[in-house]
Amino acid sequence: MKFKKIPPPYIKILLDRLFRLKPAYERYERVFNDILHKFLIIENNEESENYRLNIQNKIKLATEIFNSSVGGLLKDNFLINYIKNEEQRLFYKNELSEIYLNAKLNYEGALELIKNEKDLKINIKQMIQLSSTKENVVKLRKKYSLLYPVEKIVLCEGATEEILLEKLCEICGYNFKEEGVYVLAAGGKNQVARKYYNMIEEIKIPIFILLDNDAKSTKDLIVTKLRTKDKVYIINSGEFEDILPKKLIIKALNNRYTNYLKCFEEDFRQNAKTVKELYDIFKQKGFGDFKKADFAKTIKEYICTHQLSIDDLSEEIKAITREIKTL
Repeated sequence: MKFKKIPPPYIKILLDRLFRLKPAYERYERVFNDILHKFLIIENNEESENYRLNIQNKIKLATEIFNSSVGGLLKDNFLINYIKNEEQRLFYKNELSEIYLNAKLNYEGALELIKNEKDLKINIKQMIQLSSTKENVVKLRKKYSLLYPVEKIVLCEGATEEILLEKLCEICGYNFKEEGVYVLAAGGKNQVARKYYNMIEEIKIPIFILLDNDAKSTKDLIVTKLRTKDKVYIINSGEFEDILPKKLIIKALNNRYTNYLKCFEEDFRQNAKTVKELYDIFKQKGFGDFKKADFAKTIKEYICTHQLSIDDLSEEIKAITREIKTL
């Protein structure tokens, strides 16, 4: 078999994919196909069909290329066994996943090879800590705010919640990365029920579903299949942006757009929808087009660089934090 060695920067990409919160068959299928497509040197059509049609050959070839690229065979099965145990804890049994999890990938060698690379994802950092110390995984998570191992999932509608919810709950005294809370955006309210239906077919751990007030029909769809361990929460105030205190929004915008007209509490009308108000304010103040994700990043940046207390937040943010905490 002829192949090209996988360079360290691409090993980092493959490890990120292998350590994501997805069933093993999804992770390994993508990674192994990628390795064979990019690094196996195909000399004839027979070889090509051999690895495409036979999963055991695919695993054997991809494993050999991976291990040869990171320093050879693995020295022990510690990380392999940990990954297998996590698969059993997080996901329902899947025969294809079990086959892939028997691959003898040299994770320790790969992690040693890329541990000094820049911008390592948090899932890789967790595995580096685990590999080097072999400490209790929950203690490691709390000590280094590693998120993994994940204990519960928050399924929300879109980018605003995905960007801001963790920081808001942290101000309330609940740290997602220390407690293993994974936030996942469905891509809009119309996608939440479909996403939840798919998740409960695979995932064992509890799921907290956060919905805007206009998504009651989505809640009705979810409730028909809601597991006893899961919880669905409808925002009373309206959309997620409506639970953000106006004072926080004003301070964050004025901090971000220092060379523009400032905004004040008078720019916000009583009982009006925050998103509608922000569209108007951005236009009037010359901030450019209002985009939810960019706005959420502006709020997050302000939170990260200024000292906020729980008293600076709305009661509904506190209530959502309590609901997630007690799930």
